[in-house]
This record gives sequence, C-alpha cells and structure tokens, in this order.
Amino acid sequence: MKKKINRIISSLLLILLLASSMAIPVSAAGQDADDVYKIGVVVYNPDSQEMKMFMNYYKDYLEEGFPVQFYFSGPTYTAEEENAFIEAVKAEGAQGIISFLGIDVQSTLEVCEENEMYYVLGSNFINDEDYEAVKDNPWFQGCIGPNPDSVYQTGQEMASYFLDKGAKSFLIMTGGASKGNSNHAGRTEGMLDTLKEQAGLVLDGEIAAIAASEENTVLTSEDGSISVTLCPDYTEDGGAGLSNLEAAFSNGSYDALMSAFHVSTYLDKIAAQEAAQGTNIMVGAVDSFTEENFEAFKEKDAFGNPPIDFVQGKYASMAGPAFALLYNAISGHPEVNSSDGTAVRLYQELWTADSREKYIELYGYTTGIYENAYSCADLMNVIKVFNDEASPEAIKELTEACTVEDVKARILSN
Repeated sequence: MKKKINRIISSLLLILLLASSMAIPVSAAGQDADDVYKIGVVVYNPDSQEMKMFMNYYKDYLEEGFPVQFYFSGPTYTAEEENAFIEAVKAEGAQGIISFLGIDVQSTLEVCEENEMYYVLGSNFINDEDYEAVKDNPWFQGCIGPNPDSVYQTGQEMASYFLDKGAKSFLIMTGGASKGNSNHAGRTEGMLDTLKEQAGLVLDGEIAAIAASEENTVLTSEDGSISVTLCPDYTEDGGAGLSNLEAAFSNGSYDALMSAFHVSTYLDKIAAQEAAQGTNIMVGAVDSFTEENFEAFKEKDAFGNPPIDFVQGKYASMAGPAFALLYNAISGHPEVNSSDGTAVRLYQELWTADSREKYIELYGYTTGIYENAYSCADLMNVIKVFNDEASPEAIKELTEACTVEDVKARILSN
C-alpha cells in the first residue's frame, strides 16, 4: 500500500509541475526505493502508435528487468516544453533523459548541463551542424536511430515491390513532405524516381519540388500506362491529408496506395474505396511494427487480403541501445559509451514485412520476453555495472547488429 501511495503522490506532483508546459507525465510502475535510477522520457505524442510502442517496451519490458523508473512526458512539440519537462523530472530525482523529440538540442543541452542530467536521443538522428556544436558536451551521450542514408531507399523498395505486383495506378500519401519533413520527402522522392526509372513516369520539374507539392498532383507515364496521384499533408492534428485523400478517391480508382508515413488510422477509408471501385487496393507504408498494425495484418479485407500488404519500419526494441547509453552514464560509466569522449552517432536499419506471416514473425521478435530483438540480457552485456568487459566497440556492434538475421542469431545464442 505504501508503495502504491508513493507512486500516486509522485505522479500528482509531476503533473502539477508540468501543467504550464502541457507535458503531462505518466509515472510507470517501478520501485519506490532510493536504489532505482529515475529516467525522464520525452514523448512528442503519447497517443501515436509509434510512441506507444516505445513506451510499452520501456515500461512493460525494461522496467521489469532493470532497477529503473521511467517518467513519460505528455504531448511535447516544442523545445520549451521539452526543457520544462526536464526541469520537472529533475525535481523528481531523475538523473537522465531519453528524448524522442530533440528539435533544439543545443538549448536543451544547456538545461541538462544546468541540472546535471545526461541526455540521449532515442530513435532519432541529429544533423551535422548540430552534432558538431554539441558533440563535446559531456552531458550529451549521443543519438541512435534509423540510418538517414536509407530514407530514400525505403521509397525505392516499396515502389519496386508494387510494380512487381503489377500495379499501374498509384496513390502516394506524401505526409509531411509538403511541410518540410525531410524523411517523408526522401521516401516520396525514392518512390517517384523508381516509377520514373522502371515504369517511365514523367517528372516535369525538379523531383524535390514535385514531392513537396502542397496540393493533389497527378502524374502519368509517357504512354499513359502508369498514373500517380500525390496526396499531401498529415492525416491527424488538423492536417489536410484526409480531405486530400477523399478528393483523390473521388477522382479515380487505384491499384496501390503507398504512404511515406503510417496508414493504419485511415484503413477504413481505403476499405470504403475498395468497395466503391470493386477491386483490391494494395497498401504499403513506412511505419512501425506496432500492435495496431499487428492486428491489421491478422484481418482480411473484402477481397481476402490483409488490409496492409507491405510495411517498412521501426520496431519497439530499437530504443534499447539508447537506454544502454544512458544507463552507463547515470551509473557512473560514461566512458564506456565513447572511445574518444565525444557523443556517439549510431544507426540502425528498418525491417520489412511483405506478408501476414512475415509481419507476425517479426512482431514476435519485438515483443517477446525471452526472444526480443534487443533483450535485457543483450543490453546488460554492454552496460558496465553488469559486465566489466562492456566497451564502446561492443555498444556499436550490438546497435548495428539490427537485421533480422542478426536478431535470430542473437536469440539462438542466448
């Protein structure tokens, strides 16, 4: 009972501290003794499926295997909100921060330095200019995230997949490409270039400008055999994506829908369009291996196919190595993270599922207690207090051993 009361009091205090910044914390279940490490986690939108995926991995898996207690922010969209959350969890006794935001790392690290808190970017990367400015700050331990060089490639691979399946009429959801989101733009450009090279799509102008179109845009191949409709903007938070999608659906039928971001929140609209046109729409997305997508893959649409046919994305335990970095630092061994004392930048590759069976298999590797892509045992091997031989080289090797084959080999060796 005392343990439960302490957690409730702790949560209420943090809610009050963050009310002005609108970052509402959620204190996960954890020990209330003084021998646990307290970690703040900056979440840009706790309602997003990707964020839920990472949060569940931390609170339902890592918190069960390590003496840690996580404090999650509420919706956090600005550097000011992130910095306010950091100061609030410092008052709760937190020693470090894992951030899934990091939009102004230089100002945020000033706050971390003032409060003597270590900072790691969770599943994200940092541009060269910002990295050079902060890499020598001892409170910044680094960033681990998807390889930025593979962003364009994901679009290429998806377009090639659907061309091989015989698609002729494409609808591309470009998401934030029209709003300056470089990831969404890069994926869209990869799709367009592949359709140009493999199917003769005519691109009248610079591909970057076409990918960033702010209105629905129709493109065709020179012989008219291929048509592509670009559908811009986000589908949540006031974006025009859904209305643009409805407009595109009202103007024609489609063989394939390719999304530069998630797709699960508008599967109902795709199903309605399938019914209206009387044919199946193959669906692909650069998304995440979330529970919601898992449930979608198990379903069948009106034509007996999964509502989603092709997913490339992050998986829950990709956020594990970032936790290991922070744990080394807050437990007194930041030297284990980097051989030269500068913040690390390590990259991982996305996974791809092109069938129901493949998605279910890969999803199992991201959620299993004993067979997890980055298990507690894997992370302990690169954390000094659990393994005297932990080293920067071991952290790099573990982080980059992220392919399905790497994960299978790790599971079999445990």
